[in-house]
Amino acid sequence: MSLERWRRLLREDPEQAERWISDRQGDPGRLEDLAQALLQDPDPDLRAWACRILAETPDAPGVALLQGALEDPDPGVRAAAAWALGARPRTSMAEEVLSALQRRLEDLPWVAWVAAEALARYGEAALSVLAESLQHPHPQVRILAARVLARIASPHSVPALFAALEDPSLLVRRFAEAGLDRLLGLYGVG
Repeated sequence: MSLERWRRLLREDPEQAERWISDRQGDPGRLEDLAQALLQDPDPDLRAWACRILAETPDAPGVALLQGALEDPDPGVRAAAAWALGARPRTSMAEEVLSALQRRLEDLPWVAWVAAEALARYGEAALSVLAESLQHPHPQVRILAARVLARIASPHSVPALFAALEDPSLLVRRFAEAGLDRLLGLYGVG
């Protein structure tokens, strides 16, 4: 299918586009080629679609394209890239991906929220990045980090959650408390 036909399909029939993407999950090279072309489009909606396509590609070239899209000037594209990186966590490249997602915690609140959700999908692999984010000067970053740590509820997050009980932000402290309460409930203490 030509790039122009793809642009038309994505704009006019998103459901058929989704079916086409799903049918080609076994051909990541083809999906990456299409996504790479769409990432160059001036239309941010089509660049966001490129991120959706790349969510189906598990290998390094697709991840590299998504990491680049995390820096797109359009917040919708950045959010789509963060979502795509969390939709299928890439554990073999987790360190790079987690670092890129961590930087998005400083973004517009709704983009940062999507990045935090993506970090949560990495579970324990994200603990050190989240603990580090609890030291960030911006309260939004600390709040999101505490929220995700509370959701992950790993025993390895206990020191970070205890330290967060002293945070100047009420929300950080509340999420830290909730995370510690959840851990106590999960492990039968309390």
